[in-house]
Amino acid sequence: MDDVFAHYQAALRSGHQLAAEGRFKDALARYEEAAKLAERPLPLNGMGGMYMRLGRSKEALAAYERALALEPDNLDALSGRAAALLAVGRRAEAHEAQQALTALRESPLTADPVPPELRTPLTRAETLAIAGEQARDFGQRDAAIDAFLAEAREHAAEEKYDAALDAGMRALALDTGSTRVHLGLTRLYFERGWEAEAIQRAGALRRLLQLAPDEEVSSGLDQLEREMAGSATNG
Repeated sequence: MDDVFAHYQAALRSGHQLAAEGRFKDALARYEEAAKLAERPLPLNGMGGMYMRLGRSKEALAAYERALALEPDNLDALSGRAAALLAVGRRAEAHEAQQALTALRESPLTADPVPPELRTPLTRAETLAIAGEQARDFGQRDAAIDAFLAEAREHAAEEKYDAALDAGMRALALDTGSTRVHLGLTRLYFERGWEAEAIQRAGALRRLLQLAPDEEVSSGLDQLEREMAGSATNG
């Protein structure tokens, strides 16, 4: 048993190293080897990530769903599944997966049980970026926007605001009049600390919503404006 686990860890580490070097086919083979030795979420998530990078989104979806069957609250598998769903244009299911991911992140009981040395070098944001590119290339504009906005949220959660804004701008390039994209960018400006610019963008978005009403975006803007007002009061 100890030998099997040692081989599993070696295959996993090798997969991580090859993935970091951009050798995705080789990395996939190592993750598949690790999954055969131990059916665990980690190598399955690695397989999903490699399938995404190889343009095989349906196979990626299957790998992430195998991981979730083992561990329904696995954050990487949930995020990866959402990305794979967006890559194939299944927006409603991806939205549900993103909602589950958000709820888990906000739970105080959620923790990462994976030792640092066994964590994949590939980020959720990278996988979402790839999903956005694939959806865009297949003409799935709205799914691509969803993916880029989700990528932006991943970057923002780690306070990588330049990368978050870059992802938001890629979403905006697909639809310059999208109120949901403008809402996402306005929130990024606010979280980045650019409060004056965020207030200006919020005002412009409010005017845009008068021309193109969207109840969900309007509600999101209401919430954001309350946060901005609270920040100004506390400041």
